[in-house]
Amino acid sequence: MVDGSTTRNPLVADYSEWKARDYFQTYYSEVVLPDEQAVLAYQIDVLRAARARFGRGLEYGCGPTLHRAIAASKYAFRLDMADWLADNLAEAREWLCADESAPEWKRFTKYVLGCEGHARPSLSRVIQREQQTRKVVRGLYVSDARLRQPLGPTREGFYDLIVTGFCIDAISSDRSVWRRCMRNVTSMLQPGGTFIIHALHQCKAYKCGDRMFPGSNLSIDDMHEAMLENGFAPSSIDAQVIPCRENDIYGYSGILTASGRKAAKKI
Repeated sequence: MVDGSTTRNPLVADYSEWKARDYFQTYYSEVVLPDEQAVLAYQIDVLRAARARFGRGLEYGCGPTLHRAIAASKYAFRLDMADWLADNLAEAREWLCADESAPEWKRFTKYVLGCEGHARPSLSRVIQREQQTRKVVRGLYVSDARLRQPLGPTREGFYDLIVTGFCIDAISSDRSVWRRCMRNVTSMLQPGGTFIIHALHQCKAYKCGDRMFPGSNLSIDDMHEAMLENGFAPSSIDAQVIPCRENDIYGYSGILTASGRKAAKKI
């Protein structure tokens, strides 16, 4: 997934070496890590502030994870999921096709419900939310954010909600690639639509299993400028850094999270 136009750092792995289960085991298999707690809470705050369900949502760069879809499923009538790697989508599909006994994401579902005011959600409430997620998710798509139309011309300006977490900034160590990918992904958002993004703050490479994968080394200014460039209403843009120094061992010590609404087109 490292862009072919850049000189490859031999210390950073190519995505041909990626293993979806390594990613799950590194970040999601035991607890809801503090950085994930923070970004899930942020995502839910933004979705709740909309005060209406979104018609068509997209989680772009879902990886082999379901927690962001679980968090979004209450707030959208339809949710698509897209990723560059078929291996990641296979992991997502396995959970979506499973029954209520599938255990992998229940701790995250409990945390999501806690963010929505259910301090000690019952098992039946957890199962209900996961069933809702399985109904709301409609399509899984292989996609490359480096393409000008990552899901084809019919998805240009198609979605009124896009959520992307730790994806666009991990495609390449070249920040210019990240800027192009931001343009391409946000082009799928309709005017007035909501965009939520999480990225690793000032990270040149992050750990997955026993390998390191690329990071775009982003600052909060990079994020703010990119959102302005891609037509987000200045007054709607919120960008902040959430420290997580305990994650130094993974190659980063902060999360960059942001949201905004696409400005309406001028007539």
